[in-house]
Amino acid sequence: MNNKTYTPNEEPRPQKSHVFKIWIPTLVLLILALFLIFQKNQVTAPKNVETPEPGSQTALETLLYTQLPDLAAKAGHDNWSIDEVQFNDDCTQALVWVAETDENSSEMIAREPEIVLAIWDQATQLWQLHLVSDENFSQIFMQSAFKDSEIASRFFPEADPKAGPTGKIYGGYYLPWPGGLEKRLTWSVAHSSCNPQYYCNYAFDFADGTMFDVVAAKGGYVYHWRDTCANGNSTCTNSITLEDRTTSPWTYQIYLHLAQGSIPASLKTKGVNVRQGQFIAKADDTGPSTGHHLHFMVVEQQTLNACTYYCFGRSEDITFRDVKINWDAGTRGGRPRLEAEASWYGGQGQRYYVSGNFAVPMDLPYKLLMFPIYKIAPK
Repeated sequence: MNNKTYTPNEEPRPQKSHVFKIWIPTLVLLILALFLIFQKNQVTAPKNVETPEPGSQTALETLLYTQLPDLAAKAGHDNWSIDEVQFNDDCTQALVWVAETDENSSEMIAREPEIVLAIWDQATQLWQLHLVSDENFSQIFMQSAFKDSEIASRFFPEADPKAGPTGKIYGGYYLPWPGGLEKRLTWSVAHSSCNPQYYCNYAFDFADGTMFDVVAAKGGYVYHWRDTCANGNSTCTNSITLEDRTTSPWTYQIYLHLAQGSIPASLKTKGVNVRQGQFIAKADDTGPSTGHHLHFMVVEQQTLNACTYYCFGRSEDITFRDVKINWDAGTRGGRPRLEAEASWYGGQGQRYYVSGNFAVPMDLPYKLLMFPIYKIAPK
């Protein structure tokens, strides 16, 4: 979608009633947030834009109320709302996190947010909006005031935005929570929280409204971890990454948005072996997140970043043995996908999934050797 500009002196364009209702709570929160920001930090507003009194309309408010609903409508969404706004020191730039609300319950969907970078252009006296889905977003972001922030880890300015996936499929995974339990898929192939956007095509967000247990989708070795970020801290992401040496090239299972202090002490050593189905952490909403959820993806060694804050890279096409839709015969597994995503991407879609991820007993090799008739519970 092309970037758009807006003249801040114009009045907001009237919106349809359902959009108007969405933005009413945002207006109240935004006014309060702006008031607290200016009172606490005493920052300087953009030139020729007066520091607002609480309740007055500012250029940034106008931007949020007119441009974002328009962008949402053009993208086919009329159920977006603002989750958070992060400003730079002089309030000339802002990161806007946009959440999607459930069409039935009107509750905010727990997943990673849509991200919009707003930049004030002093020369033209216009605000410019840049969406992560814009082809040149990474280049623009790395020149912004947020270039050193943690979220920059998911933007790759040197990547070829037209390269796309390699076509290789990795299998043998199970859904990353204890067997027999059900979770909701909140995002898959429509993922647009990284740039180039195809880097997230095969990432999955799962949620159930709680800080649920996360277990290893497949065996591996601890490669990277962090769980010191406070729960709910939007600028700090807890995660654990497992290295899978059974694939060629080696791959890395990345689990993001974990709860503070939830990774077992026994796993906080690089190279420790982790079994499929073993408890590794609890889901939370640390980092870019609109609610408790788990972001899971697998990347190859060649695109893995430096893991300065958390590991990230180009998500690879993977299948889960306990998912029956979008089946791949070669890997004997399926791919989770939402109905709305399947309508344009292809294949089948569903919202809820039951895990078949039952942990393999530690002494299984011994039992198989000594007692060949030993059986594992069916998956």
